[in-house]
Amino acid sequence: MPNSARILQFRASVAPATRSRDEAPTRAMAFLQSSAAARSEAFILEALSDADVLSSLCSTLAELINSTPAVVVDEAVGIYRWLSGRQPREYFFDERDYYLGEFALLAGASYRMAGRRDEAEIWFDRSDANFRHTVAPAPHLARVAYNRLALSYDGNRYEDVVELLPSAALTFERLGMRLERAKCLLLEGLSLKQLGRLDEAAIRLRSLSEDQSIDTALRGTALVNLGNLLSMQGLYADALSTYQEAQPLLEAANRTSALADLKLMFGETLRALGRLGDAIPAYRAAIEDLVGLGMATRAAYFRVALAELLIQANKPREAEWELLTALPTIDEQKMVPEGFAAVALLRESVRQRKTDPKALLELREYLQAKS
Repeated sequence: MPNSARILQFRASVAPATRSRDEAPTRAMAFLQSSAAARSEAFILEALSDADVLSSLCSTLAELINSTPAVVVDEAVGIYRWLSGRQPREYFFDERDYYLGEFALLAGASYRMAGRRDEAEIWFDRSDANFRHTVAPAPHLARVAYNRLALSYDGNRYEDVVELLPSAALTFERLGMRLERAKCLLLEGLSLKQLGRLDEAAIRLRSLSEDQSIDTALRGTALVNLGNLLSMQGLYADALSTYQEAQPLLEAANRTSALADLKLMFGETLRALGRLGDAIPAYRAAIEDLVGLGMATRAAYFRVALAELLIQANKPREAEWELLTALPTIDEQKMVPEGFAAVALLRESVRQRKTDPKALLELREYLQAKS
């Protein structure tokens, strides 16, 4: 045999396939249900050396991002660190690089969900770096690019999103990745809405909401934002009807984060209608969801918005409580620049039990522009 025929030398997996592939989801769930302290080195090695278990862990954690992002961060980062300490020769061909990319992407997406954008960016960098060593990196790098654009959206860079999104969308379309292509359409619609291009945004969102072939959670999210768009146009009855249509879709998909958005937008519409007594519990329910998701920064912003609503409803003591809860997070997460006058004024006015509405408005408007 000529020497050229010996160029490709494939590595065997570290552990022979002694278990059925059908057992992988059960083993992955057993891994996630065990505490980190209870996992022996042998238990971890057996689970994380099996590509089928790693694939099941990826799919399970991806489902949990929208309900328990803090759990996904802990697990994805831990698994990534463990895989980083293994040698490439212990895995078949590009398996190690692929799974490092997947778990880094899961960590980044979860950090983004929690509002921790700096950490999200670092983990997207790690995901990109590992996926580039795989045999067919195009679909994986496009997924990273989409998540980076979602992060740009969070940072209010809507023009950048609208400009750069078509490239990722085209990749998904060419590769037949319908769900990812639909996510691009949704992100484009949201960006257009933020830019005030409401008619264009409505076309994207309505198209998604009517597409029975895509994920119900995505349709529900499109409906929530379509309802918000209708509310912005003063079409409050249509907005409330659209929210009602979205609710069962999101509940069936267990999309806690999207349900929190639904409650917040529902509350905003009720507030615009002057139905303050109905808007207050909607805000509170959304804040409770955000706290449960570990989304402290968003929860703090909406506590400030709720405090303003409570002042408007002549409930100053309840407004003070919301501010007392929000202000420590605003400080810890550096949500406003050091020395921001409105925060100091609010802190003093709450101490004196006489909340300053002007300072409250200034803080809310600042946070709204940055959220």
